[in-house]
Amino acid sequence: MITLEQIRLLESKITRAIDLIRVLKEENSTLRKGLESAQRRMRELETLVDGFKTDQKEIESVIVRTLHNLDELEESAAAPGGGPPAARRAEARSGGPATVATGDRGGGGIQAGGVSTVVPPTTEKDAEPQPTKEELDIF
Repeated sequence: MITLEQIRLLESKITRAIDLIRVLKEENSTLRKGLESAQRRMRELETLVDGFKTDQKEIESVIVRTLHNLDELEESAAAPGGGPPAARRAEARSGGPATVATGDRGGGGIQAGGVSTVVPPTTEKDAEPQPTKEELDIF
C-alpha cells in the first residue's frame, strides 16, 4: 500500500522537476536569442568581408595597371626618341609625328593627324619653360 509519506515525496520530486524544466526552458530561450543575434552579426560581418575582398581585388588591379603604365613610361623615357606614350600613339595613328601648338592665351595643344587637343594654360608657379621648336620635333 502507498503511504502518505511516499505521496509527499513524489510531489516534492515532481515540483523540483517542474522548476528545473522551467529554468532550463528560460536558459534555452536565452541561448537561442543569443545564437540568433550572433548569427545575424556573423552575416553582417561576412557581408563586410566580401565587400573588403572585392575592394582589395579592385585596388590590386588598379595598382597593377598603374605599375604597368609606369613601366611603359619608364621604357618610353629610356628609349631613344621616346616621348610620352600619348604622343607616340597619336603619331602612330596619324602616320607622322605629333606637334605641340601654343595659342595666344599661353595654353597649348597636341595636334596629330588634323586633330587638336587643347591643354589648359598653366599658372606662373606651375609654368615650366616653353620647349623650343627643336625640342618639340623629337616627339
